Amino acid sequence: MAEAIMSIVVGRLTDLLSEDAQLLQGVKDEIEQVVTELMRMRTFLPDADSRLHDQNIRILLADVRDLAYDAEHAVESLLVKTSSSPGKTMQWINTWKFSRKIKDIQRKTCLLFNRFCDCNIKSTLETPESSGSTHGTPGMLKRFHTFNIVQPEIFVGFEGDVDRLVGHLVDEGDGCYPLISICGMGGLGKTTLAQKIYNHATIKTHFAGLAWVSISQKWQKKQVFQRILICLIHEKKEEIFTWDDEKLVENLLHIQQKKKCLIVLDDIWSEDDWDSIKAAFTAENSLSKLMLTSRNVHVAEYVNPKGLIHQPECLSPDQSWELLQLKALSPRGRH
Repeated sequence: MAEAIMSIVVGRLTDLLSEDAQLLQGVKDEIEQVVTELMRMRTFLPDADSRLHDQNIRILLADVRDLAYDAEHAVESLLVKTSSSPGKTMQWINTWKFSRKIKDIQRKTCLLFNRFCDCNIKSTLETPESSGSTHGTPGMLKRFHTFNIVQPEIFVGFEGDVDRLVGHLVDEGDGCYPLISICGMGGLGKTTLAQKIYNHATIKTHFAGLAWVSISQKWQKKQVFQRILICLIHEKKEEIFTWDDEKLVENLLHIQQKKKCLIVLDDIWSEDDWDSIKAAFTAENSLSKLMLTSRNVHVAEYVNPKGLIHQPECLSPDQSWELLQLKALSPRGRH
């Protein structure tokens, strides 16, 4: 899951470098350096994600997610301040403050790489797209520019689940489900399945807006709301960062009533998490659908007892062997 989140953030940052090149001209090199380091960090995450039984690694991955979100938030905030403060003096001050934030992010990045080493977490640096060089190239950045959410490269055993859940999400009949939950123990493939659904061609055609946000164990309500709205109404990103919680909720409710959106809430841990954000997802006559993933089926039942709860089955021995072979033979699987 951490790998998926990192790819979302890298894709978002490279989008901003392209879309707002003029506003970011003075700090372009600094942002590209951060993107390159995040791309390098991403190569350690498959190994880390496979060892979630270790409490230290779970804490490390939470810190990795926070770092990625901090980097994205720093760039978004700079854009808002730069566009609303045209004076040269204010722009210089904003750039100076941003550079300090980037230095802090780079410092934290170094510490995280040291912790990867301490935990004996291995990188998958074998292919050109995950080169170990710390010097970014335009080709590498373009590679990630088209990503909204990382598309799983290896996928075994859930093909029927994907088709069935996509069908439920696009169903607009009287008995349709406004919420679909994917629940099960850690490592079962919930996020991978949700990614496959999110990237499905039918979903992209049916819904006018798509948003993906990870809740996990460390999160902030305001940033969750901001992230969803930036995905759904990107043209208002400058305004979104100026809205308080009430305004964010108001706009989230409004947009869910006005157009078909699919909002994915990945990795909700508790009923309290839902209680903190549910005000933004109670729109009457909503045209939108929600999909959430959780390790706890009771959370899904608490969110909406009438929603569809899907619990993926463990892979059969034959499917497990197929998955192992694919991972071993893939470029990412060769160490």
